[in-house]
Amino acid sequence: MADPGMAWTTGIVAFVAAGPLWRYTSHAITIAHEGGHAMLGSLTGLVVKQIRVNRDGSGSTGYSKKVKDFGLIQTLAAGLAGYLGPSMFGLAGAWMLVHDMAPRAVLLMTLVLIAMMLVMVRNAFGFIAVPLTGALIWVVAMRSTEQVQLVFAHIWVWFLLIGGSRKIPDLYFGWQRGGEPDTGALSDKTGLSSAFFVALFWAGSLAALIYGGVLLLRHSA
Repeated sequence: MADPGMAWTTGIVAFVAAGPLWRYTSHAITIAHEGGHAMLGSLTGLVVKQIRVNRDGSGSTGYSKKVKDFGLIQTLAAGLAGYLGPSMFGLAGAWMLVHDMAPRAVLLMTLVLIAMMLVMVRNAFGFIAVPLTGALIWVVAMRSTEQVQLVFAHIWVWFLLIGGSRKIPDLYFGWQRGGEPDTGALSDKTGLSSAFFVALFWAGSLAALIYGGVLLLRHSA
């Protein structure tokens, strides 16, 4: 169990990573975002053809058929899984930590997802960002002490929760610029506005941050 001081400190470190350092750390959230698209899209019958992680922090997941050809459930699943993906991964990690699962297990779960994603990456920057992220987590999981693993796992979980919320404004600005593929597809399928889905994604990510944060802080108390 983490002590209260460590739980708060790791949260602050993650906040800095998702705030002032966002220019350099946003790619990790993009990886989780596109991984969410790919994972739940595959579970609903979509065939993932490629994943791109771009230098500017954006990314994309390509399927074997166009988004407009998706069914409602597939469109909803792929959209929700992408923009709530980082938050849901963070919430899963928080649940594992508060149930006293080994921090290494949290990191290894992340490594498995990154390895599955790597085989679908199709652009040069993605081939750099995804393996480097995986290599960092592998070093901590396999070559560090249990205490270092505990600290890093908390920072990583906090970062996913905070970064998941931090990513939504990028979606909002994309929508304001005249279109964003995920919310646009959902809007076309349901008749609801893109603004509704932007708000839905943000509310979901904030709820995950609050709930996951409470879990971590109460567990350390």
